[in-house]
Amino acid sequence: MPVRYLPLRRVTLALLPLYPVLAIGGAVTHRPALALAALLLLVTLWMLPRLLAGAARAWLGWGAAILVMLGMASIGLAGGLLDAVPLIILAGLALWFGSTLRAGREPRVARFIRVLEGEAQLAQPGVARYARGVTVFWTALLALQALVLAGLLAHRLLLVGPLPPWALIYQHVGGYLLIPLAFGMEYAFRRWHLRHIHHSGLRAQALQMMRRWPQLLHDTDRHP
Repeated sequence: MPVRYLPLRRVTLALLPLYPVLAIGGAVTHRPALALAALLLLVTLWMLPRLLAGAARAWLGWGAAILVMLGMASIGLAGGLLDAVPLIILAGLALWFGSTLRAGREPRVARFIRVLEGEAQLAQPGVARYARGVTVFWTALLALQALVLAGLLAHRLLLVGPLPPWALIYQHVGGYLLIPLAFGMEYAFRRWHLRHIHHSGLRAQALQMMRRWPQLLHDTDRHP
């Protein structure tokens, strides 16, 4: 069956586990080709909906990304570029959460509650205050993770020495796994702290968040 007829979510979930395998394999064996393959996989999965739609700009951007990656590899920076990917992702997420903590903005988690569970849930006693606190928590956790990965990247770029295997695994896998782990722990605390209100199950919340992710990204602020 052609890939374009498969649900994009299924294609992404099937191919995404190849990323840490290629990334860690390239770092351990010092083979730039594996690092390039990991980078190409990430870029392709990110742009896949627009590529399959035949968008000319997407194909031009995809081709330009390949040229940039090949150029970086030609000067020996393919591995460093790959190591920067999780750092950029986590730093971007920290900024995404933290930017909504400014005065006059709706905290990111409050927006999640409003979109996923409705205005009435957000208006429950203590919910809005808790949502702001959780937004602070995610901002701090993601920023700390980005700092740890920045230290590992500096270790590589300054040629201090090769990273041990556990550090490579943490760099390309552990940093991402911490997010669902922290989500589960926060959910358990939320059910205890806000036990006076109804909570959907953890699996139901995760599935709903995936289904409504575009709306969570583009929904506008509700200013206090």
